[in-house]
Amino acid sequence: MRFTTRLTIFLPLLISLAHAELIPNPAAAPADRMNEAWWAERHNAAVHAAKNYPDAQLLLIGDSITNNYDKAQPPDEDFQATWQQFYAPRGALNLGFSGDTTAHVMWRLAHGEVDGLHPKVALVLIGTNNTGHGQTAEQTEIGIDAVVAKLEQRLPETHVLLLGILPSAVSDDKTHRDREVNRYLANSYGENPRVTYLDIGSIFYRGGSLNAAIFYDPRLPQHGKPLHPDTTGQRMMAEAIEPTLARLMGDAPRVALTSMTDINTALIPVERLEQDLYDWYARHHAELALTKNMQPKVVLVGDSITHFWGGLPASSLLDGPNAWQQVFGDMPVANLGFGWDRTQNVLWRLQQGEFEGYHPPWVVLNIGTNNLSGTNHARANTPEEIVEGIEAIVREIEARSPQSHIMLMAIFPRGRKPDNPFRAPIQKINELLAQRFAGRASVTFIDIGKQFLTADGTLPEALMPDATHPSDAGYQLWADALMKSGLK
Repeated sequence: MRFTTRLTIFLPLLISLAHAELIPNPAAAPADRMNEAWWAERHNAAVHAAKNYPDAQLLLIGDSITNNYDKAQPPDEDFQATWQQFYAPRGALNLGFSGDTTAHVMWRLAHGEVDGLHPKVALVLIGTNNTGHGQTAEQTEIGIDAVVAKLEQRLPETHVLLLGILPSAVSDDKTHRDREVNRYLANSYGENPRVTYLDIGSIFYRGGSLNAAIFYDPRLPQHGKPLHPDTTGQRMMAEAIEPTLARLMGDAPRVALTSMTDINTALIPVERLEQDLYDWYARHHAELALTKNMQPKVVLVGDSITHFWGGLPASSLLDGPNAWQQVFGDMPVANLGFGWDRTQNVLWRLQQGEFEGYHPPWVVLNIGTNNLSGTNHARANTPEEIVEGIEAIVREIEARSPQSHIMLMAIFPRGRKPDNPFRAPIQKINELLAQRFAGRASVTFIDIGKQFLTADGTLPEALMPDATHPSDAGYQLWADALMKSGLK
């Protein structure tokens, strides 16, 4: 049994009863470390700061990764520049304590560290020491839930920005537990109006492997395994958090979106970024309801091109009804297409339950074209970044339904003329996708781009009236390709 964020002061008793244990979950039972002189001194200083800086607008709550902004730095590391740019101007208080688990945070919150404060946001990163010290994923989940509930209780005006546990290379068992915890958190906090969950773990990977070069542990004399981000990693982490944090704080981002090129924003799951002609959140809720009442044979995943084709949940705009009927007929089909979505939005939706319980024979994925467009809410991505985002979506689908076969669509051409600025990056993306998924048994890559174009490269209005979205005749090309590839 697992608990959501609405916990009570009787949490230890409830957990004991639920698990038929005689002692409370160690992750949720408050515990101090006052016998350690440095810890007691830091706690007393935090209590003093709460009394003397009542106007603090941002709290950073966590363990050594947060504590690093204050403590004596490891060799060649300096996190102060990041602190001064992103957090100090917001009147931030650092409540990170090295070695702390959720139990220690619970104790600290109950003993004065947030008394009298009314911050806009509490940024929480905790749990890695729970899983690292042998606690189960479920124990850690309940501990994090307890921390969130305590913050909701003691800081009723504050929004909690909850980060997923960062990746590490301590052990395979810990990595497995951390991923299980993060999946639970993603599923648990999508509908909580006072908590925003953000998983930035993807920024620490390169080419599918953990990038040890942005952790300082391997450079220490004892040659530790990657766990703590170094100066570069901590800076990347702050940049990945910043767009969400700025929105919650109600202030301007501390770094221009266009300069955030050290992190791949296409990989960081986020909710709606752009306003479109429909209610994004209402459609998300409709998708969640659909998972309880439907076992589809086909699931479509994508953006507006998918959204406006047909199926359930019903769209107010349908551009390809005849093509839809020809390929799908009376099949049960779930349409997870959302207008204006980028890869990062799809990742958020998958992690928030839109694919939960689905095991369709076919998944049709068509995403990435909106990542090429920069706005005030998200920068444009490079072809390489977009391919990484698509790869991450494929992994999410495979993890949830390994028996499904994925039909991955190449990005459709855009712009009326061949010299349109979208054409070259789309061609590059499709070339990279073809290489990435060549020979992959679970994925069929389908590129019908040339079928949309005339001999001189023009995109006819009859196939794409706005040079981006297909007409019914354009959708017919897609329908034919799916049937030719075996969908029936």
